[in-house]
Amino acid sequence: MEANTLLSQLQLKKPIFLAGMAGGVTTPQLVASVCNEGGFGQIGAGYMTPESLARDIDEIRTLTEKPFGVNLFIPEHPEVKQEEIDQMNQILEPINEKLDCNSVNEVRIDDIFDQMIEVVINKDVEVVSFTFGKPTQELVQRLHKHHITVVGTGTNIDEVRELESVGVDAIVLQGCEAGGHSGSFEQSLPKERLTLDELFKEVYSKVSVPLIVAGGITTPEQAKDYIEQGATAVQLGTAFLTTVESGTPDVHKSLILKAKSDDIIFTNTFSGRYANGIKNEFIDYVGQFKDKVCAYPIQNILTQPLRGKAKKAQNPDFMSLWCGTHPEGARDETVAELMQRY
Repeated sequence: MEANTLLSQLQLKKPIFLAGMAGGVTTPQLVASVCNEGGFGQIGAGYMTPESLARDIDEIRTLTEKPFGVNLFIPEHPEVKQEEIDQMNQILEPINEKLDCNSVNEVRIDDIFDQMIEVVINKDVEVVSFTFGKPTQELVQRLHKHHITVVGTGTNIDEVRELESVGVDAIVLQGCEAGGHSGSFEQSLPKERLTLDELFKEVYSKVSVPLIVAGGITTPEQAKDYIEQGATAVQLGTAFLTTVESGTPDVHKSLILKAKSDDIIFTNTFSGRYANGIKNEFIDYVGQFKDKVCAYPIQNILTQPLRGKAKKAQNPDFMSLWCGTHPEGARDETVAELMQRY
């Protein structure tokens, strides 16, 4: 697909994508507002149910007539070992006691991926993007039959080539500066973490599909620079986290607005997958037991109750405070104000 074709198909006045951030950040109001201001909104559906995704799609349809997308995680099914679960629960016990929270003693990994795909198809969503791996060629072809644009996420040249081989229409190039989870195919800590600049320079001349660049872009100047270099669009995450319309808890927004690059750490302590976030007590404590952290999504399931309790209490010590490595450009503003700046 040609870059201009993609932008025209998505009715974009500005080459700005909202990152598909999971966990309640991408509210219908946020997604629709980005679309209405000329950008491209996406639902971060990684932790949603088919029912909640369908409801959000329906609500967004009442708020905008523009195309929007859904971001899904490629499912992962690591072996569930009770001994490892028991070890991590022992480590988490002091935090659970402090928050008056029950531990998760039995882990079951639900696979609702196919159901989520059915919702996307039945609701005529225009774009589906994938993170944590590549969709199968058969799935890409199926989505294409329903006139759905398919976007993959790559963090190195090998992943990008694999995505191109299965026929995706565009690729999000995610540099190591990106807030939240790395979209890498692998859960392990990468030997080499490429900055967006390094990744773009390595990949740009070697692929034929449109490239959407992501990672640490929090100023209009950065966005303009990548577009001038040949990127089709830029994808913003942290910049949208602090907007009025986002579902980010107020305490999280406040900490992003105060954060500096030195406050950000790359950690797998919350979910088992590595992610950039603001350092806090949870990361410092569980980080002492790196070799005991369970694989994703097992670790994510074990920490979910305490994260939920902390979020409800607006207690930042035990929340996953996802944030990119360049938070200084984030502002307390509406989506309209952000998009006007860009």
